[in-house]
Amino acid sequence: MVVQTTNNYNASSGELWPLLFNSKMDDKKPCYLLCGLPKPLECRLPDKQGGVGSTRECVSDKGTIQQRITEWVPGHKLSFQLVKTDLYFGPCVESIIEQFVITDNNQGGCQITRTTTFKAKGPLSLVVAIPMFIGLKAIHRYVFSNWKRLSH
Repeated sequence: MVVQTTNNYNASSGELWPLLFNSKMDDKKPCYLLCGLPKPLECRLPDKQGGVGSTRECVSDKGTIQQRITEWVPGHKLSFQLVKTDLYFGPCVESIIEQFVITDNNQGGCQITRTTTFKAKGPLSLVVAIPMFIGLKAIHRYVFSNWKRLSH
């Protein structure tokens, strides 16, 4: 299943790029309707380097996700895939692949498009996929709203 979200910013790609791998979130909840949804706290590069093959780590109030960077084009594109997680949904997920693309918008700033492709596993994969889609969309929006605040 694919979840895609785009947001516009009054910021340059150089200002936005570091947010994709080095940002902390505010105290707001991602979605009040979805009890139990992990609240992102920060994304970081444990080795402080970045680049293809490096680890990107996202920390939430319920656990951590470690991702391997598969594409690193500074100021333009970041792609990565799930390596491991201790979040409760981990056993239900076969794969999660994510991509951020930064492009100029025609308003003097840039836009970021985030695409998450995930595959649930097991006999109830469709039942799992629907709440995951809703939860991922809420997290996309939450992170983008935080980045809007951080990019000013």
